Order: sequence, then C-alpha cells, then structure tokens
Amino acid sequence: MPKRRPAGPGHPHDPRPAGPRRRPGPVAVLPAVVATVLATGCAVADVERPTPPTPTPVARTLRTPDTLLGLPRSGTPLPAGLPRFRLNELTREATPATSTVEGVYGRGRPTPETIVVSAVSGTVADPQATLARLLKPYRIPKPRSVEFGRYGGEARCGRGRTADEGHLTACAWADPEVAGVVVFLTATKQPDRKEDFLTIRDELEQPTG
Repeated sequence: MPKRRPAGPGHPHDPRPAGPRRRPGPVAVLPAVVATVLATGCAVADVERPTPPTPTPVARTLRTPDTLLGLPRSGTPLPAGLPRFRLNELTREATPATSTVEGVYGRGRPTPETIVVSAVSGTVADPQATLARLLKPYRIPKPRSVEFGRYGGEARCGRGRTADEGHLTACAWADPEVAGVVVFLTATKQPDRKEDFLTIRDELEQPTG
C-alpha cells in the first residue's frame, strides 16, 4: 500500500487553516493620501497662477549723433533723383511728434558712401502701415522682415537702385512710439546691412528718464 505524502503549506490537502489577510492600516494609507492632496494642490496652484503683465515699452527720444558707423555728419547734397521720405512727411506719422532726427553722413573718395537717416518719436497709431509708407519711395521689390533690436516693433530691409545707377539699401522700423528709415548709398553692390541698421537705430534712440 503506497504511503500517503503529508500535505505541506499551500498544498490543496493542507489541513492548516489560512491566516486572516491583513488590511493596510491608517499609517500605511496616510502617505498616499498626503501625496494625492499635495499633487492636487500643486495642480490647482498652477492653474490659478496669474499671467505676468505685458512689459511696457520704454519711453524714448531721438538724438542726432556727430558720426554714424565712423562717417561724419555731412552737408554734401544727396545724389540726384534719390527718392526720399522727407521729414515733414515723416512727422505726420506720429501725432504729436515729440522729437525728430534727419541727417546725412558721408565720406568722399576713394570709397564714397552716404547714410541718410530720418526718424520721429511720438504716438505712432498704425506701425504696420507706417512701415510700408516709409519704404514705398525707394521702390524696393521685396523688403524682408529683419531683427528689430532691443526696442521692439518691426523692421524691414530691402535693396534697390538710384537714378544714377548707384546701389541703395533701405531699412525702416516702426513701433508705437518711434518710426524711421535708414538708407545706405554706395556706388558698388553692398553687403548685408542688417547689423549696421541695428547699430544706427541704437545710436538714434535714447531712453528718457
């Protein structure tokens, strides 16, 4: 007669009763509850966090420097036939105008170059429309948006030609407080002038107060 194997723990014939299952006590549940409350509280805080206010534009005025990009201010007449957005027209773009600048900077031979600047500060009601009007006289086929510098707004630059077959690059900018245009004139084809434009804008505009 075969011997009967004794039933071990977990064996279906184990005669020993299984012990009662332990339920997690309050101490084990508490950390999970605290974590849930903290997570929920953080989510609510993130949703209710106020949106930071939009920075207020810096108030500025315009000045006429003695030199620009190393070129002295000059009384040399501009090339014949050069289209221009004259200062009296420019002042109509900001009402009331608080300051203006208009200047010609140049160097003669052997590498003639002329820079013409015109700008106005005040209240520019429609910067986008003003920007388009500033570039219109120069008959630039495809002006492109460029970096506008530390004072914001929008800026565009483009290349064209003068009546005497010279080369020009015109860069205009406009924001709610200032609008202006810088024109670079040379007898030969020019390199990219975007960095020069930003340098000149920084020279012309000065924070007030």
